Amino acid sequence: MKIPVFNILEKTYFVTLAHPKHTKIQKGNKPDRKDAQWICDLFTCEMIKPSFIPTLEIRQLRDLMRYRSKLTNIKTSEKNRALNCLTISNLKLDDVFSDVFGKSSTAIIHHLLEHPGEPFDVHPLIHDGSKTPVEEIQAAVEGGLLSLK
Repeated sequence: MKIPVFNILEKTYFVTLAHPKHTKIQKGNKPDRKDAQWICDLFTCEMIKPSFIPTLEIRQLRDLMRYRSKLTNIKTSEKNRALNCLTISNLKLDDVFSDVFGKSSTAIIHHLLEHPGEPFDVHPLIHDGSKTPVEEIQAAVEGGLLSLK
């Protein structure tokens, strides 16, 4: 991971960041020393508008929020993949459950993965709070497991 030089220097020095278009001088062959002198002159004459740099705490909070956002997107993507696999396997659990990744449907999926192709009763796996009748859930599970043998 790259750490900007500003993050290191700001602890010990007063640092001003500026947009390059504000510090640009004539093109041509010239040493960096002349560029540095020109920028220094502009800065001392207060002709350089400093860029806004948020405080360290705000930058860290932004990084955490970006990372959280990235993790949420990854989680959603994986759930969509799993749902697609269930649909391809002709298991329409999303028709009988409002949350395919809830307790009851997760228990059914685990049971199907541990005992592929075996008929079973879903009643013991259904959570008490399920609003869908057990018969509909049983029909959804029996109606479409493709044999992988």
